Amino acid sequence: MPAYNAAPWIGEAIESALGQTWDDFELVVSDDASTDSTLAVATSYADPRIRVEASGRHLGETGNHNRAIRLSRGRYVKFLHADDVLAPECVEAMVGRALEDDRIGLVFSPREIRVESEVGEEGTTWSEQHSGLHERFDNLAENNDGHALFRQLVDAGVEENWIGEPSAVLVTRNALEGGRLFSSRLRQTSDFELWLRVMLKNRVGFVGRPLCVYRHHNRSTTVTNRRMARAWLDRLWILEALLREPSLRRDERREIEHLRRAALGSALRSQVARVFRGQLDAELPAYFRYRALALAGHPPADAD
Repeated sequence: MPAYNAAPWIGEAIESALGQTWDDFELVVSDDASTDSTLAVATSYADPRIRVEASGRHLGETGNHNRAIRLSRGRYVKFLHADDVLAPECVEAMVGRALEDDRIGLVFSPREIRVESEVGEEGTTWSEQHSGLHERFDNLAENNDGHALFRQLVDAGVEENWIGEPSAVLVTRNALEGGRLFSSRLRQTSDFELWLRVMLKNRVGFVGRPLCVYRHHNRSTTVTNRRMARAWLDRLWILEALLREPSLRRDERREIEHLRRAALGSALRSQVARVFRGQLDAELPAYFRYRALALAGHPPADAD
């Protein structure tokens, strides 16, 4: 559970974890130097399954997600954002699905979206657009060829996360081996990029009923990023990350390269519009520096 200034919600999130029908777990709360009472709420629980780890400095969302993963010790990693809620049977159902086939590296389920009243009409519209994401997949089963699902997302242009947010996902420790966790280059869709890489090399389990509640509120990362247009370069970075994957098939690589060219054109047009709005920043120059180093055979590592 990565947490930062989540005092209004973290108690409900923790209680949903403690109320799981599967009780053999540790709950690692990684507090990212919160300035509210998040840490006090988290440490108020006496349950021995809870381990609260406070960071001495603010790492940011991606850094704290990766810190939480590295602090955890289990064979399975079940994400729970500090403003979300798990259904009581969530962990049992997801671990049960993963135990059915040791080739499964990721398990996901639908989620219920809870739109807080202060978000207003925008939240209702967002909920309507992003409900039932899993229904975009063709022939989704309880146990799926991850590469086949990956190919469907590529054919759809790698435009939208059909898996869902981290609270709707469990991954195996083995699937995370190799050190590349959530990417610090992405503002909004680092979870989607990680799911894509896991899907390339593992089977994917699915539980066909909502097992968590995703809370959509004014302080959520999704709302903040949309309001400030922070994620405008995310898709280009995702495509770059996929092109580093050696398990891509030749036709997939060609298709992703085509998508990258189109995404770059879109990013350039967006940058021009942002300049006219006084929003010049260093993100696109940083991308071009990455591309120059990549072409020279020395792509910089992604830091968290």
